[in-house]
Amino acid sequence: MENAAGSGSGRPANLCRELMAFLHPPAAQADASTPPPQTATAVQAPSQDKPVPKPGEAGAPQKESGQSGPISNAGPGAAGPQGTTQKDTQAAPKSDKPAAPTAPSAPKPSPEAVARADAAADTNDLRTCRAVAQEMRRAGVAMPPPLIALSAMDPRLLEASLAP
Repeated sequence: MENAAGSGSGRPANLCRELMAFLHPPAAQADASTPPPQTATAVQAPSQDKPVPKPGEAGAPQKESGQSGPISNAGPGAAGPQGTTQKDTQAAPKSDKPAAPTAPSAPKPSPEAVARADAAADTNDLRTCRAVAQEMRRAGVAMPPPLIALSAMDPRLLEASLAP
């Protein structure tokens, strides 16, 4: 999206162009919505110089404590909230229904609104572009803040973006 201030010229950006950029994003911007592949590794491979301890080998803390293996901090026998939670979850029956999503995703613009916006942008009809943007926002379409601000502006101010 362009600068909402119209590239520092003191005029607002062209609402129709901004609306088209939102409705028809460039391919690079559309791909940005997918998460990039992991570039950093969270775990490093062990050094070849040092021996790797085996899981079955008892370390110094286990030899000193006399325990045969590590002790879990969770489970029905654990003290505190961990043990209580474990007891409660074991006694509660499991639900067959999957958990409901926490937040519904915002609706997409309707094909009719996109067609009206395309037609208005072709003729650079700022009033119609503004009306379409406001309808989409009222319908719950998630729009970027600069576009929301432009669509809320007085049409006379928007027309200043047409002046050379």
